[in-house]
Amino acid sequence: MMEKVWKIHELDPNFPDSILDKIKEFLFNEDVFINPEKHAELIAEVKIEAALIVNNSPYAEVRAVVDNTDDPNMPCASLRAYVIGLLFVTVLAFINQLFSIRQPSITVEANVAQLLAYPVGVGAARWLPDKGFTLFGTRHSLNPGPFSKKEHMLITIMAKVGANLPYTDYVVWVQFLPHMFNQSWAGSFAYQIVIAIGTNFIGFGLAGICRRFLVYPAYCVWPTSLVTMALNNSFHDSSNPSVMGPFKSILTMSRLKFFVLTFTAMFFWFWLPNFLFEALSIFNWINWIAPNNLHLSTITGMNNGLGINPFPTFDWNILLWDQMDPLMVPFFNTINRFVGLVISAFALLGIWYTNTFNTGYLPINSNKVFDHFGKFYNVTRTLDDRGMFDAAKYTDYSPAYMSAASLTSYACFFAIYTATISYAFMYHRHEIMMGFKNLFHRGERQEYNDVHNRLMSAYPEGW
Repeated sequence: MMEKVWKIHELDPNFPDSILDKIKEFLFNEDVFINPEKHAELIAEVKIEAALIVNNSPYAEVRAVVDNTDDPNMPCASLRAYVIGLLFVTVLAFINQLFSIRQPSITVEANVAQLLAYPVGVGAARWLPDKGFTLFGTRHSLNPGPFSKKEHMLITIMAKVGANLPYTDYVVWVQFLPHMFNQSWAGSFAYQIVIAIGTNFIGFGLAGICRRFLVYPAYCVWPTSLVTMALNNSFHDSSNPSVMGPFKSILTMSRLKFFVLTFTAMFFWFWLPNFLFEALSIFNWINWIAPNNLHLSTITGMNNGLGINPFPTFDWNILLWDQMDPLMVPFFNTINRFVGLVISAFALLGIWYTNTFNTGYLPINSNKVFDHFGKFYNVTRTLDDRGMFDAAKYTDYSPAYMSAASLTSYACFFAIYTATISYAFMYHRHEIMMGFKNLFHRGERQEYNDVHNRLMSAYPEGW
């Protein structure tokens, strides 16, 4: 068993290094098997880890928020959950779509629905009557009992799926806008709904196929999902275990109380950088020293510069511009991104100052496309009456010019594909082969026998 654990988690950045060292010593130190009495402590620790892997998750972060027990009779897919879930899906989808074209855009995350769903669900459990109907031998009631954490999580999942705009949203705008492709037929509701549903079906289909690679294995830990589950447990778990705090202190505050305090603090802090002192949102304090200095603005500017600034912002929304919360993801992920940004900054400076591909005439950091006059590129001037590319019009108008940051981003995107394939083959081919081995075993999890897969085996899959 431990040989399989070592083979899977040897290069796992989330697995504790101290545990890996003990497993390595246990497996590859022959003296452990020759003289086990001399290594009694090591053997005992490996046995404990083996018990954790069998009966719980090997990751402490998962054990902290995910139960290793389950009640299949707990209400989940109830009428109450579907009604509340569809309500939040409709509201979040409407708001996010309406404000997606606003600059800056406004996005309501599924966490908002998760917060509001609890009082709504508790209220529904208190006031809705226990009336329903029986279908195929199963009774469906408006009020099956107390509002359960499974219902709460189902509502959150529905809101998460519904709150995300389809990628075709950007495709439609590019087709419809006059300075883009100017294709008025792209405004048709029938076209928009068909292309959106089609691409989403492809995505959900691939997700179903890839669940053997990305869901079933215990080593596939999704940090943001753990945060969602922790918040869900805070509402439904009344236990209050003590935990170690900073400076060897013991914290006894409940998770719900801690959440309320931090939520209140963040609510009041929000008004400072966003309304009372908006300069704190994009804190270009270095540029205040010399506002007309081009080089200073290029290096430290937050709008069209590189943003090399020790205190770039005091607005949490600006920090989360790419939805990658540093409090949710592992620290090595944040460090990796930081190192990449530092290296990219020097590369961009070299490209811009040497005027490579005429980038020196443009802002160093911009996602816009420009023509040879430095104005925003008018795609319509390069298209024929059918909306197709016209080489003659393109020649008469202008080539497309991009900033140094855009050029570097495109180059990195092409490199990412080959790098990802190479990395996956070199370091994760064993896990991928496990997924392919079970790909044609419909509804089975033969290679995955951890506790959570065993619990989920009680629920048959429909695809």
